[in-house]
Amino acid sequence: MTIKIESITKEDTAYDKEITFTYEGESYSVLLHWDNCDGYYLTFLDTVSPDWADNWDDNNDTVLAFVLDELTDEKLEEVE
Repeated sequence: MTIKIESITKEDTAYDKEITFTYEGESYSVLLHWDNCDGYYLTFLDTVSPDWADNWDDNNDTVLAFVLDELTDEKLEEVE
C-alpha cells in the first residue's frame, strides 16, 4: 500500500486528513475524520466505498480508518 497525505485540518478535539492511497493496484482518495467523541469515520471521495473496504472491519483486527491513520502518522514521522 502506498499513501500520500494531501491535507490535514486539526481542531482541539478532532482532525481531518485527506489521503490518497493505492491498494491492490487501484488508487483511492478518502477523507479520514477522527474526533474524541465519535472516533473514526472514513469517506471515499472519488468513488463509492469498494467492497474490500466495506468488508475490511469484519475481516481484520483493526479498522481501516485506524490503519490509514497510523500509516499517515508514519509518513509524517519520516518528514520530521
